[in-house]
Amino acid sequence: CQRLLPVASVLGRGFRLAALGRGSDRADEELFARLDEAQEARVVVDLPTGRGGLRFSHALIRDSLYGDLGTGERLRLHRRAAEALEELYGVDREPHLAEIAYHSFEAAPGGDIDKAIDYARRAGDQAAALLAYEEATRLYRMALDALELKAPLDEATRCELLLALGDAEDRGGDLVSARETFA
Repeated sequence: CQRLLPVASVLGRGFRLAALGRGSDRADEELFARLDEAQEARVVVDLPTGRGGLRFSHALIRDSLYGDLGTGERLRLHRRAAEALEELYGVDREPHLAEIAYHSFEAAPGGDIDKAIDYARRAGDQAAALLAYEEATRLYRMALDALELKAPLDEATRCELLLALGDAEDRGGDLVSARETFA
């Protein structure tokens, strides 16, 4: 249970059992036994009915478990989480792009930077199309931060991301930031 909960903490305050199972490489029987142990101790509780998951009973529990992870372990677990979510969602990843983008971004320093940029850009495009401009802004900035990890810097991609970011800021009403971004 003590080895499983840090894996769950990487997935967030709430997590799906299928994602935790794939991310931890545990057989269902073992996974359920360890999670029963955590539920008995009231460390995790059920998500509302029909969601197929659990959540940490308090954010501080999740934050403490996550904070205790070393940098290398955190990178590895985020990479595993991104891979597990890609596998779990299969060809129907579109509704989950932001979640996959987050884990890909967190794993980028030790892994596939291009994947992090691609998911963050696609999630930003999706958020902008849904008129969620603040979310689009956050995701485009994430893509730009991931791009900074690449050497040499891809100026064409940087320009495209800055234009998308400026557009999202403009449409979201943050005209000052949009002007700075476009400049």
